[in-house]
Amino acid sequence: MNVAYPVRLLGTGAYLPTRQVTSANLDAEHQRPAGATERLGGVRYRHFAAPHETSTFMAAEALRQALATAGLAAHELDMLIATSVLPEQPMPTNAVLVHRAVGLSPHATCFDVNGSCLGFLHALETASAGLASGRYAYAAIVASEVASKGLNWDSSETSSLFGDGAAAVVLGPASPPDEAAVLGISFETHSQGADLCQIAAGGTRYNVVTPPPTPEDYFFRMDGPGVFRLASGVFPAFLNRLLHQAGHPREAIDCIIPHQASYMGLRFLTQRLGLDPERVVQILPTHGNQVSASLPSTLHAAVSSGRLRRGQLGLLLGTGAGVSLGAALLRY
Repeated sequence: MNVAYPVRLLGTGAYLPTRQVTSANLDAEHQRPAGATERLGGVRYRHFAAPHETSTFMAAEALRQALATAGLAAHELDMLIATSVLPEQPMPTNAVLVHRAVGLSPHATCFDVNGSCLGFLHALETASAGLASGRYAYAAIVASEVASKGLNWDSSETSSLFGDGAAAVVLGPASPPDEAAVLGISFETHSQGADLCQIAAGGTRYNVVTPPPTPEDYFFRMDGPGVFRLASGVFPAFLNRLLHQAGHPREAIDCIIPHQASYMGLRFLTQRLGLDPERVVQILPTHGNQVSASLPSTLHAAVSSGRLRRGQLGLLLGTGAGVSLGAALLRY
């Protein structure tokens, strides 16, 4: 069942680490043929975090920028949701650490969500419901990832693709005649693909007390072709249902904001989903796949560049480990 939320996107922000790493750098460092890394991932360069650029440092920088754009002070936020695949530490949450760094009010509700690459959309649904109910006046979502610390450099497929960074949005309620709203949001989980993308160690199963079979289990592992086959088989019908329930055809969408999963994934959007390539925002070549920070970073790029303007329809969509599907249609 589709539920619309009268919510307005007030501000966005993003942070990229200062260290820029080109694909040519990685070719030389890991003894790959010239051009091999860019051909594999479609990424010209990405940014890797320095030691001081922790997950919460980057999230706090992005949130400060989003608050400034929204014209709000930190103490006005009632809710902060942080999302990441790997938080800075098991406890307390990234949200609590960002709360301290930015100086939010004690009354602000703060917690983390982990929805893999779709964490931002899960947080968007949660925050939108809270705002629409009147429980909160203003909410923020921050997504921050240091993916570079989880890469196996012996795997050219995965190590060619990912980058670090953070992004944030600030949300508030919308009321007539303001047409801004989250018009539809939907998820599906196809858990037969649970083993296709994973980090096996680092939780309660394998850790320093109960070591994994190999140290490589601490690194990210992906069966890219397997994920693509599964997602491509179920995503068209999934998207059709969301757009039908929201009452908007593909042709009405002004700006398409995808998770920057891979070059193959972005090509799939236009070839198999029937989406206009001119309306698709791509930051993969200069950011890489930023995991949960990918969608809000792409949203920030769409808004700050003017590709998504007030009153227009934006479609956010992507896949995550699981395999999970997610999409949200909003009027900005």
